[in-house]
Amino acid sequence: MSQTWTVLRQEKQPKEIHVASALKPTAINGTEPKDATDNALTIKASRVDLGFWECSPGTFKTARDGVNEVILVLEGRATLVSDTGERVDHKAGDMVLIPNGWTGVWEIHEHFKKQYITISAEALPPQ
Repeated sequence: MSQTWTVLRQEKQPKEIHVASALKPTAINGTEPKDATDNALTIKASRVDLGFWECSPGTFKTARDGVNEVILVLEGRATLVSDTGERVDHKAGDMVLIPNGWTGVWEIHEHFKKQYITISAEALPPQ
């Protein structure tokens, strides 16, 4: 059985973002990853953020605390290593769900760009 994916494309390319000069404070193993974020859209009523993120090679700790994140890998290669030891490699074209509560390490092997959408795990206020 094959899966069908719906791909939404923008007419224009995302604006170029340049990797920041500051190192990630959670870098480990002697690496020096640098990253940058361009938040393209925030919908406060639904607690949804959409944007682009990129990072230079390196290794750093991370956690998804309070949000579920869906990413589309645009460029590069990386491995997500959970605190339980599960390793999953990702490359351009992969779509990935990083659930609320996930903790682990990003291993960025080559310059990595992703488009992301984060959805707050908090309950929405009654309407």
